[in-house]
Amino acid sequence: MKQASERVDGAWRKSRIAARLLIRKESRPLRPSEQALARRLSQDSEVTNRLIQQALYFLGFGPRKDALDRKLVDGRD
Repeated sequence: MKQASERVDGAWRKSRIAARLLIRKESRPLRPSEQALARRLSQDSEVTNRLIQQALYFLGFGPRKDALDRKLVDGRD
């Protein structure tokens, strides 16, 4: 039987973490350590928008993704 670490590649794992940070950002302000992690993940070439989108659907956030996108874009202005 394979271990979980063997089945999941690093890019997918990092993208799920990034998706969780986006979900947290919607519900409350991120802590400084979470902000630093988000910054680091945003600079990582393995973490793509497509993988983050897939991770959001994997985590059950898919149907609310459009609302999250609008909220994040509105918050940037």
